[in-house]
Amino acid sequence: MLRRYAYFLTIFTLVFGISSRLLAADLAKIKERGVLKVACEPGFLPFEMRTKNGDYIGFDIDMMRAFGKYIGVSVEFIATKWDGIIPGLMAGKYDVIVSGMTITDARKKAVLFSDPYYQAGLNVLLKKDLIGKINKLEDLDKKGKTIAVKLGTTGDIFTAKRIKNAEIRKLDVEADAAQAVLLGKADAFIYDKPYLTVYASTKPGQVGLLTNTLSDEYFGLAARKQDKELVARFNAFLKSWKSDKNGYDQAYENAFVKMTWKKHFPNLF
Repeated sequence: MLRRYAYFLTIFTLVFGISSRLLAADLAKIKERGVLKVACEPGFLPFEMRTKNGDYIGFDIDMMRAFGKYIGVSVEFIATKWDGIIPGLMAGKYDVIVSGMTITDARKKAVLFSDPYYQAGLNVLLKKDLIGKINKLEDLDKKGKTIAVKLGTTGDIFTAKRIKNAEIRKLDVEADAAQAVLLGKADAFIYDKPYLTVYASTKPGQVGLLTNTLSDEYFGLAARKQDKELVARFNAFLKSWKSDKNGYDQAYENAFVKMTWKKHFPNLF
């Protein structure tokens, strides 16, 4: 899922790069503490969500709990606003970020990414009366059209570069942007394919999707650049987890096929 501008990350890295060395969450410290602290922004279904009882569920949550077991520690999830999630990492508030974060060159200037764990990409959610009429991005980029984006995401960045004529409406929450399309207050919502695919599946005939994605993107775990050992262990875990029939594939099926998480959110859609 993408989010944050290169300029901000470059400046932030220059300012906080030195102090972040002192905050490196090396594997030995984490094992001594017995807890891996993971930042995420709940609400990015089906990757990280929070039930009314405060429990964290979703694909990323299952993955990180499995990683915690792999290195012999428990996992604490820390709900964090997206626009402050990288600064919080640099400030030592948590050890890693796992929140559907897209790997980008801009972010690589500030953080160390793991190997990709999910192939995503941007897609377009369309309002009902545009289904079948809009087949490419250019059809949306016209005066009188309104395109919603989530502030600070790769959809926001992509839209700012590619859309020249349509009005861009920036929202803080993806659910609000999707709802705007459903209610006809926006013509489209450009965002991460997994979220839009799940959302559209719950509203058949009420919203639609473009057939082809706008870009290919990959999600990764993000850590401070000094935490190379931690990221290396995650990469080793990821390789093992993908080869375990009860690991990656099972978590994927639960999140994307069976959607077992939906029972916790009867009024979500």
